[in-house]
Amino acid sequence: MKKILYLMGIDWYWIKQRPQIIAEMLDRDYDVTVAYYKEVVVKQSLRKNNDELEKSIPISAIPYRDKNIIAHFIQKILFQKVMKNVEQYDIVWISHPLLYRYLPGNYKGKIVYDCMDNHEALCSDENICQVIKKTEQQLVNRADIVFASSSGLLQKVQKLGGEGKSVLLRNGFVSEHIYPPEPVRHKNKEAYKIGYFGTIAEWFDFPLLLKSLDLYPDLEYYLWGPVSNVEVPQHPRIKMQGVVEHSKLWENVKDMDALIMPFKVNDIIRDVDPVKLYEYISMGKNVITVAYDEVLRFAPFVFFYKNAEEYENIIIKLYEDEVNCKYDSISQKEFLDDNSWEKRWEIIKEIM
Repeated sequence: MKKILYLMGIDWYWIKQRPQIIAEMLDRDYDVTVAYYKEVVVKQSLRKNNDELEKSIPISAIPYRDKNIIAHFIQKILFQKVMKNVEQYDIVWISHPLLYRYLPGNYKGKIVYDCMDNHEALCSDENICQVIKKTEQQLVNRADIVFASSSGLLQKVQKLGGEGKSVLLRNGFVSEHIYPPEPVRHKNKEAYKIGYFGTIAEWFDFPLLLKSLDLYPDLEYYLWGPVSNVEVPQHPRIKMQGVVEHSKLWENVKDMDALIMPFKVNDIIRDVDPVKLYEYISMGKNVITVAYDEVLRFAPFVFFYKNAEEYENIIIKLYEDEVNCKYDSISQKEFLDDNSWEKRWEIIKEIM
């Protein structure tokens, strides 16, 4: 059984997402050791992923490791306990370009790079952006396989020299429950409720929501998730619900009339294959989302808008005509099965 060292840029016990899911799938056919950042400032009460992996190596995440030379030097020393025996691994899997800096230059095994974000766009410090850009270029050149989570990221890594070894590996859907669509009935309800769950950050289009609230006095927005570097406008019909456990999402959103992804299409969003849309569809609700190239394949299941006028027209249509979901339970299940992590695992196995 071949051995993989899986370098993860997030805490294993934080919210379970693409890195943890892929690591667990690889562990079916490979001898996998995960080395992950252990965030020293994250309290045990914030632990979100309770799954254990047989072999894992927590590495304390030093604050300012990417901004301060001394902090980076200390972080590199901490990684040495992993890297001193790196030659025992047949494959090193890297999930963030800056982790490549800790891999010894004389490592002779295979390297897999999973490009899951536009890391430069997520970066607010110009100096760090330049380091990311330079390191990602080196990593793509050295890697034997490059996976990309969206079409935009695939084009990016191909331009960096990954032509011929880059593979589209979109995000997948995982859920124990799929809730079939039910007929929409809201005329006798006290309010028409639109829900959102996920991170609320600078890409969240609050002006769009505020303008739409003038349409109907009983239109309300319910938002679940952490708020990051953005000010939430005070409005009695924008109702912040805080962070909720993923397992309890349905319990909270089951009374929603529709679910929304109201994003500003910037360089971050443009390259995202949103897990959120898979999850929304699994809940059998009307789904409204901003349109951009990566999500156009969701057309049979969602209502698209490109501007505030188109968005308001959708709200009017859904509200006044009581429009049912665009999809039925059969097409819902087929789509989610085709976009499950098990289907993505088949791609990984074939390429590996």
